[in-house]
Amino acid sequence: MSNTFSIEVFATGCKQAMAQASDKKEAARACLADAVESYGTSEIIRALQAAVPAGASIGELIVHTSPELTMLYARIPGRFQSGIHNHTVCAAIAQLQGEETNRIFEAGSDGSLRETRKTTVAVGDVLTLDKDVIHCIENPGDEQAHALHLYGGDFGAIADQRSLWSWEKHEEKPFSFPELLKESATAMHQSGNRAGLDALSEAMPATAPLVASLTK
Repeated sequence: MSNTFSIEVFATGCKQAMAQASDKKEAARACLADAVESYGTSEIIRALQAAVPAGASIGELIVHTSPELTMLYARIPGRFQSGIHNHTVCAAIAQLQGEETNRIFEAGSDGSLRETRKTTVAVGDVLTLDKDVIHCIENPGDEQAHALHLYGGDFGAIADQRSLWSWEKHEEKPFSFPELLKESATAMHQSGNRAGLDALSEAMPATAPLVASLTK
């Protein structure tokens, strides 16, 4: 086997494994775990970095998309916190550098959210999420974290099926990437996380006016 990680070869094999499995997210987890063991995290990062344009922001890092699978190269700024959101498809996440903390929420019959679990994945770990999971992520470290996220569907085609929740009142609203960034900035502001806000502004200069409006 070549020691060079190929995104398209991996995507083809992963889609085949998921199509044949009774548990798609477990099949995706197994594919990621095998890739990490076979190639190592540094080689996977190299291939992912080569696949995205120079200067690509955290919102421009999808490296494969098809009806069955979306592959997202997640480069998460230090101390970043995301807004609360769902996916509507199952997910598997391989941590390649740094750490990622997932906070999992459960929706009550009255629409309220309750945090039920918090888990942090380290380099080499693979985390799975059910399709109905509501969560937010955090980078607990000061340095950029890298991960490969797999989703069991085409993110572009399901965007209008997804939701966000406001940080303060947990009010559900339609998903969009600009709104996710707004809720993420709000989460960091309300948490007193100035380091995360500064890192977001540096990673995505277009968010600087939003950050400034919260911190002035």
